[in-house]
Amino acid sequence: MKRFAWILLLGAAPLCLNAQIEPGRGWTGVVVDQESGEPVPGATLQWVDTGQGVASDDSGLFHLAFRPNETNLLLRVRAIGYEPLEVIVSRENPGPLRLELVSEILRGEEVIITRSPVGSTVRTQPAEALNREQLQRRAAPSLGEMLQGSAGVTHRSFGSAPSRPVVRGMDGDRLLIIQNGERMGDLSSTAVDHAVAMEPLVMDRVEIVRGPASLLYGSSAIGGVVQLFSRDLPTEWDPGWSGTAALHGASVNRMGSGMVRMQQGSERWALTGRFSYRNGGDLQTPEGRLPDTFIESRNAAVGAGWRRGDVENGLAVDQIRMIYGLPESVNDRNQSIRIEMERNHLQGRSVWKPDRWVEQMEFRLHYSDYEHLEVEENRTGTTTHEVVGIRFDQQSLNGSLLLRHRPTGLFEGAFGVSVQHHAIQVGGVDALTPDGTGGAVAGYLYEELELATDWTLTGGARIEGRWTRPLANDRFPTVAGGDTRVEPILSGALGLEWTPGTAWSIGAQLARAYRTPTLEELYSDAPHAAAGSYDRGNPDLGNETSLGGDLHATYRSSTFRTELSLFLNRLNGYVDFSPSGQVHPPSGLPIYEYRSKEAILRGFEWQLHLERPAGWQGSLILDGVWGNERSEGGEPLSALPPARLQLEWLLDRDTYWVGPRLQIGAAQTRVAPNEEPTDGYWLLGWQSGWRIGPGGTLSLRIDNLLDHAWRDHLSRVEQRNAPMPGRSVNVMFRWEW
Repeated sequence: MKRFAWILLLGAAPLCLNAQIEPGRGWTGVVVDQESGEPVPGATLQWVDTGQGVASDDSGLFHLAFRPNETNLLLRVRAIGYEPLEVIVSRENPGPLRLELVSEILRGEEVIITRSPVGSTVRTQPAEALNREQLQRRAAPSLGEMLQGSAGVTHRSFGSAPSRPVVRGMDGDRLLIIQNGERMGDLSSTAVDHAVAMEPLVMDRVEIVRGPASLLYGSSAIGGVVQLFSRDLPTEWDPGWSGTAALHGASVNRMGSGMVRMQQGSERWALTGRFSYRNGGDLQTPEGRLPDTFIESRNAAVGAGWRRGDVENGLAVDQIRMIYGLPESVNDRNQSIRIEMERNHLQGRSVWKPDRWVEQMEFRLHYSDYEHLEVEENRTGTTTHEVVGIRFDQQSLNGSLLLRHRPTGLFEGAFGVSVQHHAIQVGGVDALTPDGTGGAVAGYLYEELELATDWTLTGGARIEGRWTRPLANDRFPTVAGGDTRVEPILSGALGLEWTPGTAWSIGAQLARAYRTPTLEELYSDAPHAAAGSYDRGNPDLGNETSLGGDLHATYRSSTFRTELSLFLNRLNGYVDFSPSGQVHPPSGLPIYEYRSKEAILRGFEWQLHLERPAGWQGSLILDGVWGNERSEGGEPLSALPPARLQLEWLLDRDTYWVGPRLQIGAAQTRVAPNEEPTDGYWLLGWQSGWRIGPGGTLSLRIDNLLDHAWRDHLSRVEQRNAPMPGRSVNVMFRWEW
């Protein structure tokens, strides 16, 4: 209680920005469909001269601050499915403005804030954003299952609940998952049996950045960033009541879930609250039930936002409790393993928009208290015995201050500082590692330079001091190599975008990224029954560094859009977690070891999206990644996904959409020593949906329509001997008012 009271005070600290701030001025208005008059949510509004912009909220409303010494400015408005609109706005006419968009097939560019802290559309590395309707079409119990259809994104499979995204073959601590701008404080990156601590139904937007992003986010972003957005912290709101209700049902595990959110707002403040519940049984496969794959979760949150002059503030608290099974003992029905997980999370945010050279200051503070039990249940006749194999308790605090400055000459950019700290206590009969603490302090600079009308250069640097300190516990009374590791690290990135006309966009980036080894990689030495392995660390591991290059080209017309991305990562000190070929005699588990290698990863993603008259749409996604050691033998790296081809054809009208989709996976025969290959597969699916009135959407999706038996190369279920889920009918309903 003392700790929670202390962090409440920290979360409220940014509210001091309210003092001495005069009321701000600017343009307000609404973006609507010209024909129907309905609001257009998520429209992008950008100043043509700087590229800086904002997005309209759920009701099409927006607010743009005045810029100093400017009277008439050219504003460009874009939204998916509409023609771009350019209007001149004047300080003499502050609004409210009504901006009417004309329907069009051409898809506009997106502002992806995870990629650029200045809110521009400059693209030097590939990225993707999924809105609420797109997330609804992909509805699933876990983040990994929802995102695995995106270009370059697969998922690790260990039952449904702990499924986590894999980007360009990089999993675990190489892929950073953040919530509303900060680290989540869970343990999903440390082992295949750990789930992402967020309910998919509450996500309003997801952004995926493929490729190194350590410049902005530090260690663990060597492979990319996935950012999850929720409305627990109100940032835009309408006066009066609003809300959301969502339901999701799936036949493959007889799962049902629901979420309700309510919000009350006035001119200056808003209060919001939500609750969700999910319950599902064991997964069904074409070969029968996959035991111990059930899931049950509860998630609740309350939040508040308020404004005063040029300052916006927010504070929210949320809690998730989850229990799920792990299919580790598929062939032994006298043993089962489940995870009991709870995360209590506090987040605070303050944004000040002064009329000065620093045009925006954003302060974020997140605190998480995370508990995780791995419970082993053994049955002998009618007697059941339970034991906590491993227990994790982790407290983490993350804070950052971002300052965005006005265009100065040809430069526009941002700079900031961030602080991280975490402490973990490990217990149970098979405590996997020592206890430990760690953290980082960092400063970074990001700048965009307009070299010419169609050339933009981006660059930046980050300097960070990171430390890790192991601490003795009952199972590790003496810690080998127990001195604190202090790592001063420098990362940087340089990118270039060329836009020859409105149709083409060609970008390239060269980045030095890094990752420091985790406590598990350094000191693990115990059976990890929940993951089905005996984990053995290596305290001599050094930092993992990557010199990565990205090249991508995009072409857009009124009838199609295509994008090709090529990437190459040269990694020094690459930490590979792979089977040793040995078995630990007392536990009977295969021994997995953390080893350092010199490695190289290369691959591509190609997307083609067709948009024909009368609502016909088609898409093709082809991706692949290959990795091997940089040694004489050039052995392949372990746990890399095979190449994939995905096809989709839709008839998407104003009130409904319908069409089939096909996913083809190649056989994976390039495997590491002691790793088993997998056969290729093909899966047929179906999706349809109806847009009901101004706020309702009902969708129907059928996965694995022909109930085909297939294996996923990233599955850890009984060494991939158990098939993946069979036919599943998913029904999702969402209503917003």
